[in-house]
Amino acid sequence: MTLSSQAYARQAQATDPIPHIDVVVEKIPPGSETFRGTTGPRGEIAIRDLEAGYYEVRDMNNTVRAGIRHRGGPARWQLRQQRDSRRPIWTLADQSDPL
Repeated sequence: MTLSSQAYARQAQATDPIPHIDVVVEKIPPGSETFRGTTGPRGEIAIRDLEAGYYEVRDMNNTVRAGIRHRGGPARWQLRQQRDSRRPIWTLADQSDPL
């Protein structure tokens, strides 16, 4: 089964960046806070140096979470939310430079 370019475009537009929201980044385990800040105008989070491992980003009310595995070093992630969902569903996109 192949998808047309229109189907790919619709799929790519199924999420929107979440700008200017206060978030907390935690390393799992142990669940300790690593970063606290606000997403940028395109939903981005930039952190200078992180240990390798699994991280969760949550809102300040601890009602919505998204997780991502990081290889270590600087991180640049984009927080996105699915459109047309009854409850918020977040995803994180790793936009870190691999070099």
